Amino acid sequence: MNKKVIVQLLLLTALFGIIISVFFIYFNEDTNVNEKSIITKEVIEPEIDGKTGTLIKDISYSFSDPSGNYYELFSELGEIDINNSDKMLMTDVTAMIYLKNASPIKIVSKYAHYNKVNHETNFFENVELTHLIHKANSENLDISFNNNIATMYNDLIYNKPGTKLTADRLEIDLITKNTKISMDNDSEKIKIIENK
Repeated sequence: MNKKVIVQLLLLTALFGIIISVFFIYFNEDTNVNEKSIITKEVIEPEIDGKTGTLIKDISYSFSDPSGNYYELFSELGEIDINNSDKMLMTDVTAMIYLKNASPIKIVSKYAHYNKVNHETNFFENVELTHLIHKANSENLDISFNNNIATMYNDLIYNKPGTKLTADRLEIDLITKNTKISMDNDSEKIKIIENK
């Protein structure tokens, strides 16, 4: 009888060992599955603005006008205006304007407001305009395709080899390609520095 009791105790111990082992294995696998699914969700979840859900990466717009001018706009990141889906705030912006029968104009800025309907663009913060040997820097540049005018203003500095100029405003007619540099206050004068 002692042998029967010992065998029964061994079998009972083995049975409890198997039950406990299965129990721990089941819960360990379940924990691993949950951890894996959490990691997957973090990787798959797109970058979205928490308030509006309107961020877009690597944006590109282009159009041509009836005169044959062509306009391209690139941005690393854009946020659609939640109140008007035709308007967008862009970050790290580059624009190219290819005027008919003229060399291209390149514009770079930190930010820009862009209207997808009329293509009006307001560049701001560290704006740089380059055309051939001409370079202009300012804090703002507005392009109105309705008026065919590009206007730079706020801390305007214009450079070309041998000349540096500071003024309040630079206007470029996108049709005639004529440029006008002026001061907002008629009593102030444009500052020109000749470099030799």
